[in-house]
Amino acid sequence: MIRPPENRHNRSASFLFLAMFAAACGGGGGGGGAATSTVAGEVRVPEVAPAVLAAEFDPTLPMVPEEVVVWLDQGKDPLDLACDGFDLLRSGGPIAVYRAQAAGGRSSLRDGAVLAASVERATCDAAARMRTRPGVRHVSPNWLLQRTAEPNDTYYDKQWHYPQINLPQAWDLTQGSTSVIVAVLDTGIVSAHPDFAGRFVNGYDMISSATAARDGNGRDADPEDEGDLATPQGSSFHGTHVAGTIGANGNNGVGVAGVDWNCKLMIVRVLGQGGGTIDDIANGILFAARLPNASGQLPTQRADIVNMSLGGPGLSAVLEQACDDAAAAGVLLVAAAGNDASSQANSPAAFSSVLSVGACDLVRAPAPYTNTSPTIDLWAPGGDMGVDRNGDTYPDGVLSCMADDQGGLFYAFENGTSMASPHVAGVAALVKAANPALTAAQIRNVLLATAGNGNGLPNSGGLVDALAAVQSAQGGGASLPLLVATPAAIDFGASGTAGTVTLENRGNGTLTQTGFTFSTAAPWFSGILSDATAANGIDLDSLAITIDRTGLANGVYATRLTIEYQDASMANYAVDVEVRMQVGASTTSTDTIYVLLVNPDTLESLFETSTTAGSSFAFAFGGITTGEYLLVAGTDRDNDGIIGDDGELFGAWPSLDAPQAITVTGGVNSTGLEFGMEDFAGVAAAGNRPRPTFRRKS
Repeated sequence: MIRPPENRHNRSASFLFLAMFAAACGGGGGGGGAATSTVAGEVRVPEVAPAVLAAEFDPTLPMVPEEVVVWLDQGKDPLDLACDGFDLLRSGGPIAVYRAQAAGGRSSLRDGAVLAASVERATCDAAARMRTRPGVRHVSPNWLLQRTAEPNDTYYDKQWHYPQINLPQAWDLTQGSTSVIVAVLDTGIVSAHPDFAGRFVNGYDMISSATAARDGNGRDADPEDEGDLATPQGSSFHGTHVAGTIGANGNNGVGVAGVDWNCKLMIVRVLGQGGGTIDDIANGILFAARLPNASGQLPTQRADIVNMSLGGPGLSAVLEQACDDAAAAGVLLVAAAGNDASSQANSPAAFSSVLSVGACDLVRAPAPYTNTSPTIDLWAPGGDMGVDRNGDTYPDGVLSCMADDQGGLFYAFENGTSMASPHVAGVAALVKAANPALTAAQIRNVLLATAGNGNGLPNSGGLVDALAAVQSAQGGGASLPLLVATPAAIDFGASGTAGTVTLENRGNGTLTQTGFTFSTAAPWFSGILSDATAANGIDLDSLAITIDRTGLANGVYATRLTIEYQDASMANYAVDVEVRMQVGASTTSTDTIYVLLVNPDTLESLFETSTTAGSSFAFAFGGITTGEYLLVAGTDRDNDGIIGDDGELFGAWPSLDAPQAITVTGGVNSTGLEFGMEDFAGVAAAGNRPRPTFRRKS
């Protein structure tokens, strides 16, 4: 999976918290009561540090200051994490949002704060700390994703973008079905617009902040767009424009036509003033998929397709998990690739469970603003407001429904990948209408397999073709190839050097291998592709992989191998294989971990035990007397009798940053105490304040 950036937080700050806690804590350990107790648990020890997979939480990205969003393991109570420097703000379904106390009272980078002292840095640090705790599957700052379209002046004109994707011909076959639901995750909707009459099913306003929602409350069942004040000239009403492209009423003599004239629109409001948070967007996805979410509400019927004309840099594992769960529930997710004119991968478009859409202009070439990430799956008209290539006196934007802050209802041109994505979502709805039996995965395959040629689209990209897609769907999709790699991911661990992946076409048609690409350069990888039956295309072929670790530094290395094929009509297909391996054994495999119970006033070690990998780093103290203790653990690799110094692993219960005293009551055992450890190698940077260390008892 792709992981969110992680930030190695300032370790010295952790020990400042420890020292402050020790000074304030009363009732030191070793009270000498007659009855004794057992203290037991397990230490979580880090593996060898990743060399390629690691990244950092980026404090310069837009976020909600002080907020950390967490995807909890199944059955984990959000209140269990509402301690040690974190306040629970809200929770619902698998997602919980916490306020990081350490970030409180700090200034923002936008207000001129120094990065190291900023609220953004403190929020990232807090997210990194939360990640080490039991029951936390994914965590990140509550990033703000932005709408991907840029507002422009309003114009009226023909919708040149529909003939570009053979949509009028597709309308001869189907104009959509009322049984198909498309969810629009965006700024909400101006429901009074005349081109939406009769098209809505119940949606939801998932914006948790009343300030951002501008409706006087938090989450509620009314997804009406109250305006986002996106520019000094007014609000974007971005969701209304996007919804119009997907499903404005067609052939009704009013305004414009949407791609699908009959599908139902489920409006889920997730973008407000300033953008949308990971928390709100992830819960919006779960709502649309009819999965447990923070609203406590579920739609009567889940959406078939979700359009997300939103995104931003920074890949959130929480958001990816929501997308993965929605896809597993049978939803096709479509998202805008972004308008940064870069090759970076954005959330949520870059996730493998999401169909990523880039934007092309009137001549089918990449629009000047579009991102060109290799993760883009499909291309569609996004327009270019900077030119008038067809000479109609209007800029070449995408025309759709629009509103303004004064209550005006009209039509306007916009450009962006936000305009491209709803074209694909609308065509997907037509495909579903043409063949209701198709699953989301099959619809995705139809769209990709039938994509047409663009004009120099990056990475051999294809332009969505509505006619070809609908024709294929009406044929049942059975003639389409279906590429499968078994296994789809192969991990060589620390010692494996060879493995085999089987490749097959479980659909129909003849495919010929044409090339391969790597997501990350992998000079350590070599492979030989063997054709089971020579010269007949793919049948039950195999890829023999060999790994060479020579000269590589210790760490974890990974790449995604994309193997490319073509059918007889020169249509492109591909299958991905994830490859991962490790150099060097875990540095913890031979470590002895010393676990101490420490007087919280004097920091004197009162009880000691040890544990190793052979016992899964479990520990147990017996005969502990009544009192209060700090529970700490660490290695002593230099045999100086000290834990917590440089070059050592060290941890404290329940976390380094906000340790708590354990109260031992005579005859009452304290078990199941689990906490993580961190590597202190190389942290003695200039300017770091001293941290306490602990002397072993023996």
